[in-house]
Amino acid sequence: MEQKKRFAHGKRPRHVGLIVFVCAVALAAMSAFLLGGTKTGVTLPTGTTENISVTEKTGYRRTDAKITVDNVQQVIESLSRPEAYSASVVNTLYWTGDWESINVMQYVRDGTCLNAYFDADGNIDRYQAIRDGKYYTWRNGGTTQYIASTGGVSADDASMIPTYETVVNEEKDDIIAAGERTVDGESCIYVTVHDEQTDYNLTYWVSTVSGLLIQADYNRSGELVRSVVVNNIKREEPAKALFQLPDGSSLLSSDAEGMDTENQADEIDEGANP
Repeated sequence: MEQKKRFAHGKRPRHVGLIVFVCAVALAAMSAFLLGGTKTGVTLPTGTTENISVTEKTGYRRTDAKITVDNVQQVIESLSRPEAYSASVVNTLYWTGDWESINVMQYVRDGTCLNAYFDADGNIDRYQAIRDGKYYTWRNGGTTQYIASTGGVSADDASMIPTYETVVNEEKDDIIAAGERTVDGESCIYVTVHDEQTDYNLTYWVSTVSGLLIQADYNRSGELVRSVVVNNIKREEPAKALFQLPDGSSLLSSDAEGMDTENQADEIDEGANP
């Protein structure tokens, strides 16, 4: 049976979800500064689109609604994330017909969250990791890692993922919709939280199979302003070799399994185009 752990969560401001993206960009800027770059270290692909609005994601199908605004907080609290997994994360911001996105491959095991950031060509540009209150960053192919305190930045912040577990701490009146849906045959819970201060609605879609967030949409006045899509989820322990720092040391705890270099390149290549 797959081991799971309860994700620690606490009260955070309701509008913190939008701040997550800003924090991630700030981390990118700090990473580039530490790595000696003149830019953020992330090349943002841009595009144009017209009449952007919130629409139901392709593949969703309504099911018998057993989850309601009255019980969704208790259901969310009962979920837990796997101790080890990998997933691709695509964050997209929309405004006035334009968009920008950042692609990340996330690897989690042994209390460590490692993020591989991709450039516009689908190549890994740099790595960031969070472990035990420390932030690590290094350039892909580089020979030196840089370490700093995370401060109030969480692993979710570094991965640009809103922490869905904070729903349990919301005021009940701020939860305006909840229910069940399936995504490509996988059972999911959705819940929409309204932030009166900013007038934003944040909708989370959480898998009841993996306990992981698979999508989050931010909208204001019926317009999509930010979308987070998490896919290519593998509930297998990522190879230990992925967590090796440039100096040869490991981000993982000393009692972790021995170095597993097999399939390391395959794992990275599979996330090259999240």
